[in-house]
Amino acid sequence: MELLFTSERTQSRADELVDYLRGPRLWIPRADYPDFDDWSEKVHAQLKAEHKRALLALSHGAVVGAVIYQRHVTEPMTLEIKNVTVRPDMRGRYIARFLLRNAEIEGRADFGVRRVVLDAKASNVALRRYVEGQGYVSAEVRDLYGLGGGADVLFRKRLV
Repeated sequence: MELLFTSERTQSRADELVDYLRGPRLWIPRADYPDFDDWSEKVHAQLKAEHKRALLALSHGAVVGAVIYQRHVTEPMTLEIKNVTVRPDMRGRYIARFLLRNAEIEGRADFGVRRVVLDAKASNVALRRYVEGQGYVSAEVRDLYGLGGGADVLFRKRLV
């Protein structure tokens, strides 16, 4: 097994990353995200322009996991995790944990943030339990995007 974690050259790998995001993903049922294709196009442009950042997990050069994050638009001391994705056949290898934790570290170092937010579908019990296991606390439940995909849980975590 070969795994490499990197934040280098993610701007130049935006095409590959977005193609990967459109494939089978851990924890993200497509029905919950009716605008996912539009979102992925937007993310593609934002990664190329470096408005969003990514950490990648590579196996033999191919993307097998990623976390996409940015400084929160309206809360400058907050890091916003936009997506955590791991290829289903790579489950159980702590890839998501490593990516998420390192996004927190990079966000604190690069942006000086003191807290992190992320959201998950209320119906996605496995992801909600996972996020809580990483120290995140549920802050509110509501339909954050208004797209008919169901209620979302907003999680927060204070960085130390």
